[in-house]
Amino acid sequence: MKNEKVSVIIPAYNGENVIGDCLNSLNQQDFTGRKEIIVVDDGSSDRTAEIAKWKGATVIKQENKGPAAARNLGIRKAGGEIVLFTDSD
Repeated sequence: MKNEKVSVIIPAYNGENVIGDCLNSLNQQDFTGRKEIIVVDDGSSDRTAEIAKWKGATVIKQENKGPAAARNLGIRKAGGEIVLFTDSD
């Protein structure tokens, strides 16, 4: 699995209080392969996107359509051979 890229997709809506901890946890995982972390901001009105960018995630914004639509958008934008999902909380 070292040569395969892993994409982690996180749908987020007004998650400024939890997204930082989520991204910290993902970045502390013992993983030596290539990875990308994509946060799909689902129309948040808080600082979710700003915090996610500051923590190093790729942020994609969409109008509020719900977590399923956010996951689907994340899949379309992902560059990994393996796709994982988690929630911001």
